[in-house]
Amino acid sequence: YFVAHVSDPGVVPKQWHEFVSRVGDSLDVVPARLEFQPGKATMCRKCGVPRPERAHHCHVCGVCVLRMDHHCPWIRNCVGYRNYKFFLLLVMYSTLTAAFALTLSMPELVLCGKMLLRLDKEMREGNRPLEVFDIIAFLVFGVLALLFLALLMPMLFTHLPLAAQNITSIESHYDDTMANPFDRGSALDNFAQVFGSFGIDWFFPVPPQRLLSDGVTFSRSGADAERWDDLVSGEEPQEVLWGVRYSVVNPKVDAKPVDLDVGPLSAITHWMTAQGAPGGLLSLRCTRTRP
Repeated sequence: YFVAHVSDPGVVPKQWHEFVSRVGDSLDVVPARLEFQPGKATMCRKCGVPRPERAHHCHVCGVCVLRMDHHCPWIRNCVGYRNYKFFLLLVMYSTLTAAFALTLSMPELVLCGKMLLRLDKEMREGNRPLEVFDIIAFLVFGVLALLFLALLMPMLFTHLPLAAQNITSIESHYDDTMANPFDRGSALDNFAQVFGSFGIDWFFPVPPQRLLSDGVTFSRSGADAERWDDLVSGEEPQEVLWGVRYSVVNPKVDAKPVDLDVGPLSAITHWMTAQGAPGGLLSLRCTRTRP
């Protein structure tokens, strides 16, 4: 509970905002709609800045959260990309604890119920296996365990299937004919998108040892999954991967220079090219996507 409460849910990082400022109009920003928008940066109407795919604005926290699921009043925190694992573990372990405790104490609870119904008779005869205080404590414990179980089980049966399909609570309400583009094909692979690569850390409230995404870009289903996994497993800089995902014109990714034959400026441009000025202002802005 404490980790889920205090951890960062995945606020859109500073690096993303710097990336947006650097690429400028090369980044295609579309209006947010209640549908899957893979590979599209959407404009947040509250923050007034572009945000990555699957990110949403939390009206309680006042920030955009990566892969936002919902704002949970029980942990007083958003549930998103960085703490969804902790939220799932909290719900699972709390449900198991309540069910385990209720099952083990059931014989004593039944006994306490019988004694409560016959309390006057037992007290008159002086035959009391349990004191009145013990009976009340057992019954209060049973009521609380049953209440927690009734509250947690619907939550567990809601979020486990969502995680198994790699969709969020928000995305589950999309009125969309598009199939889930982030479904990896199996429940285990979809859980890995939340818990990271399978390991002992799956069962503990610690950050995943090997995440399969950075929260800004997510692998899609189909043939794109293998191609994207190959890119991510390589040594490409993070912003290069972002450029690929969001189809940004970038000199390092799927771009070629445009012939700048614009009169007197062309001589200066060709001179700078000949001097091998990499990554300069001209080479950044004077690129276009290959047809």
